[in-house]
Amino acid sequence: MTKTRRLLAVFLLTLSTTIFANSYVEGKHYIKLDKPVKTANKDKVEVRELFWYYCPHCFNIEPILHDWVEKFPSNVDFIRQPAVFSDRWVNGAIFYYVLEQLGEVDRLHGKLFDAIHLHKDAFIDQEDFVEWLGDHNVDKDKANKAFKSFSVRVKVNKSKINTVKYRTTGVPAIVINGKYWTDASHAGGEFNMFKVADYLIAKESK
Repeated sequence: MTKTRRLLAVFLLTLSTTIFANSYVEGKHYIKLDKPVKTANKDKVEVRELFWYYCPHCFNIEPILHDWVEKFPSNVDFIRQPAVFSDRWVNGAIFYYVLEQLGEVDRLHGKLFDAIHLHKDAFIDQEDFVEWLGDHNVDKDKANKAFKSFSVRVKVNKSKINTVKYRTTGVPAIVINGKYWTDASHAGGEFNMFKVADYLIAKESK
């Protein structure tokens, strides 16, 4: 993630003020779930990003998301969750949970987005992805073991279940406290999505 790209993202987010907090309407700018989904920590406000590595919109918002999360107060928990809408989405989820198991999310999450969208790496199978990890100084034996591990398989299956529970229609989407979600189409653009999410975070923090 380049400094120029991050500065541009912050600038665009700053300009994203066409919708004001007092005009956010349930059912229009965000969706309230009929049945809330249990959060990981009931003592904090959970903010969950649903994403897919192959989604260009997820790639576009990544630098904005990074800076947005950095400013969260202590009462807010941020969780990334790869969405799994179909079998086609499974590899993206596996990639994320392999990075997580290897302790490489902070270092390689953004680089994986860049590899797919800037360098056009397809990552068709496990071998392709593990080779890329090796090129980034990750032990390939450990990567292969993580790829086939039970814990990664469990997390991918849980992502499938949660994707259904949240009843979102695409990515990127932001789920607040297991109760509400918003996305670009509801919020009025990718940048306004963060404004709506801020409103919902404040609402849940009261």
